[in-house]
Amino acid sequence: MLRKSIPKSEKEWKKILKSDEYNILREKGTEPPFSGKFVNNKEKGIYVCAGCGTELFSSEEKFDSGTGWPSFWAAISNDKVKFNVDKSHGMVRTE
Repeated sequence: MLRKSIPKSEKEWKKILKSDEYNILREKGTEPPFSGKFVNNKEKGIYVCAGCGTELFSSEEKFDSGTGWPSFWAAISNDKVKFNVDKSHGMVRTE
């Protein structure tokens, strides 16, 4: 089961998230390709949600897709991540 939404107002989310995190997590935004702090990250570890701290992806499943965004071939647990097909940027991607 997906984690239930966290009951916070948008004003509260804006207080706890950085502006780019808010845009990505709350408004379905994205950072420009090849610009994010994790795109070239090679450290071993777990990627967590900036909003709630849920473990999402392991560095063991990270790969270079050539798209400019960190890519993963599997989530830590499919009950923690909801996958949606997104065609809004002129390509098919999973968000």
